[in-house]
Amino acid sequence: MTIRSIDMQVLVQKVGEVAKIQQAEKTSQHIKQQSFLEQIAQQTEVVSKTVNEASASESGLIREKQSEKKKKHTGKKKARQNEPDDEETANWTPDPNKGSNLDVRA
Repeated sequence: MTIRSIDMQVLVQKVGEVAKIQQAEKTSQHIKQQSFLEQIAQQTEVVSKTVNEASASESGLIREKQSEKKKKHTGKKKARQNEPDDEETANWTPDPNKGSNLDVRA
């Protein structure tokens, strides 16, 4: 397929218009991208500065978990108290001739 001289004259004139259109598209895409990035930055800033409110059911769950932890902790303490002491600690009596302070040298 050959290009005739008349077609070439029309194409040369259209090249400037096409270049302007392509440049406008590139700049509009760049501007849209910049505005999108700014919106994301604003949203992240707002989200990071706001405090989410806990729903009523969540506060109940938190209290239940805390009470379960307390029950487990007190249960462990009671189990430790009910365990028989080692023979060494049961027979150990403090010596009245020794002091209660310990000197440590480094």
